[in-house]
Amino acid sequence: MKRTRSDRRGLPADYLQPLVSALADPAVLAGIRRVELEPVTFQLALYFGLRRDPATASALGNVYERLLAEVTVEDRRALVDELAGAVRGGATSALAFVPLLQREREACVARAAALALATTMPAAGEDALAGPRALRAMLDHTEHDGVRAGIVGALLALGDRRAGPLLDGAWRALPPQAASALLALPRDWCSMLEVDWLLDWMEDAEPGRFAELAGSLARLASAGEGRVLDLERELPAPAAPDAGTAADSLRILTDRDVLEVGAELAPRLRDLARRAAPGALEPVLRAWGVSP
Repeated sequence: MKRTRSDRRGLPADYLQPLVSALADPAVLAGIRRVELEPVTFQLALYFGLRRDPATASALGNVYERLLAEVTVEDRRALVDELAGAVRGGATSALAFVPLLQREREACVARAAALALATTMPAAGEDALAGPRALRAMLDHTEHDGVRAGIVGALLALGDRRAGPLLDGAWRALPPQAASALLALPRDWCSMLEVDWLLDWMEDAEPGRFAELAGSLARLASAGEGRVLDLERELPAPAAPDAGTAADSLRILTDRDVLEVGAELAPRLRDLARRAAPGALEPVLRAWGVSP
């Protein structure tokens, strides 16, 4: 069910304080019906984005723990998408996503929330990458594997080469389960940012990880239906005229064929193949059209 978005201009600053105070009582939290969990989470996230206070963060975190247990991954992802629309429409700030990222466990939901934060956080002076930089800082202060995978996945999903320095060595912040969760995430396109990053990771990794990384790089070749893009985003992303969805903020700098890029990558891939166990690199060589 679609929730009505709050308009920050038509509400008093403390409009949700009674609910926040009531949720300090465990009995009140336990009394929230399953059907009410998503609307309550949505309103508390809006409120935290405006107030940014510990009490609201605590109340939202406690409600979100129930959401994790009782609401499907698909519905939590839809909640993140709707909250992103509210942020773009000016109902709250990008910080509304922070308590969700502190509690979420699934990499795909965490990636959606992290990407929304990265693309809606206002620029800091001349720094358009304020949102991506905030994400990178969060990576060093989160412990859950799904959130770590989601944060790195969001930086990669930007597809913007300007995010490259933020991703340098980020694989070292991924424990094995987080790395596997990241590599399993689906992609909407194939970007040179992610291609180069995966190759950098392989060149820094132990050969025992090559097969998993090679499989991910092979799948990436087909994510863009044969095309490899070099992208630049307008950050923060502008709102569409209806203030509910993001306007097109992607600029394609280059659009090349997978085989053309494969020919460029061939020396690096062959060098990795020499270090790997026999056959470990075959999927990626085949996907990128590189002969052994």
